[in-house]
Amino acid sequence: MIRTRSEKSILHGNPMPTLLTFAVPIICGNIFQQLYNIVDAMVVGAYLGDLPLGGISAAAPIMDVLYGIVTGGTVGVSALLAQLYGAGKKDRLKRVHVTALTAGTVFIVMLGLIALAASPAILNAQKTNPRIIEESMRYLTIICLGMMLNFFYSYFAAALRACGNSTTPFLVLLFSSVLHAGLDVLLVGVFRLEIIGVAVSTVFCQLLSAVVLFLYCQKKSPELSLERSQRFDRKELGAVAGFAWAGALQQIVVQVGRLLIQGMLSGMPVGEIPEGADPELYLSHRVTGYNMGMRVEVFLVGIFQGVSGASVVTMSQNFGYGSGKRVVAFYKRGLLLAVIYGAVLFCVCHGLSRELIGLFTDNEDVITAGSSYVSLMGNFYILACFGEMTQALFRGIGKLKVCALASGLQVLLRVILSYLLIPRLGIPGISYSVAIGWFLLVLIEGAFTVIECKKLLKWQKD
Repeated sequence: MIRTRSEKSILHGNPMPTLLTFAVPIICGNIFQQLYNIVDAMVVGAYLGDLPLGGISAAAPIMDVLYGIVTGGTVGVSALLAQLYGAGKKDRLKRVHVTALTAGTVFIVMLGLIALAASPAILNAQKTNPRIIEESMRYLTIICLGMMLNFFYSYFAAALRACGNSTTPFLVLLFSSVLHAGLDVLLVGVFRLEIIGVAVSTVFCQLLSAVVLFLYCQKKSPELSLERSQRFDRKELGAVAGFAWAGALQQIVVQVGRLLIQGMLSGMPVGEIPEGADPELYLSHRVTGYNMGMRVEVFLVGIFQGVSGASVVTMSQNFGYGSGKRVVAFYKRGLLLAVIYGAVLFCVCHGLSRELIGLFTDNEDVITAGSSYVSLMGNFYILACFGEMTQALFRGIGKLKVCALASGLQVLLRVILSYLLIPRLGIPGISYSVAIGWFLLVLIEGAFTVIECKKLLKWQKD
């Protein structure tokens, strides 16, 4: 297999410059990916007001579960593809590629339909305001029916990164994000399509991104090009499912945990409701503020996920190539970057929390609720960054069950603590619950990491 300069650098270059060079396009891509949802909320808040913004807010956890399944599954499969690419096993890589694409398409279509049918019950179970549910369902109907397009984009982007190309997915996403912002304003502000406009804009841009990446793979990436002679391979389905389910399960437990916490927050009012305020809307504003805080969190932590995502590819390729020492070297560089970025987030969250939430709304109740979450969480984001890197190591060497187990335990603890703390502390109770869960994640995976690193330093494939 002929390798490009970038791919040779991953296997033989200086770890820190190589990691940063490969990570920058992924980081930028993650930023613009998050801007998809943030722009939706900003446009809805600016043009349509608090009620539709509440609809976007209430729909966000459901969307996060769906997108988390897609992202987790595609990232899981990309770790397998990267190992095969590093090992130079082109024929098997192509079989895995076709199998993953076929099985993933069937699964995601079914998932979208199930999610659409279940969303009203989920929103009602969270005690969401009926007027907000109506807005949420208008938005979710289009998003759920377009889930297949999100999968196609996410899969081709992850597959290209697995083969050492992080630049092309970013450039496609950059163009798509700019177009998405423009379409949001056009469809909502000019054509008055209300909340449906932002959903149509999202799905259309996902379609465009998927088509462009597919055509690029056909023309420029021989390992990922599809041919008529290629067929679904049942023998590879087990390996694909093994990598995909663990990655998806990790995201499911995290996002479902957030969904349960939102339901607790909706049903457990804390403190005095201001005189003259509509009780239902006041409580809805609190939930909206928390969800806007979560959007900020996902955006800020998502930047570092570019580093952990790049680390997965660099460690996977080197693991497939047989270089255990370089796997550990990339892991250590990632930990150093986690410390640096954690310090940056501490300063940003303490200094700009109200300004960040204020990007979405001028409602004081929403801003107060959201900024209280963001400013307190700023103390703990370094734990999230450490957790991202330890999970990147286990994804890179193919031990995804460790990631899923640790994530499941920390989310279970987070939900239990939230149930106990929200009635007493309100939104700060969520912050402390999340922080303790992250600490548990780092503690569990950190112990396994020490063991694995010792093994990797002694291991070298012949």
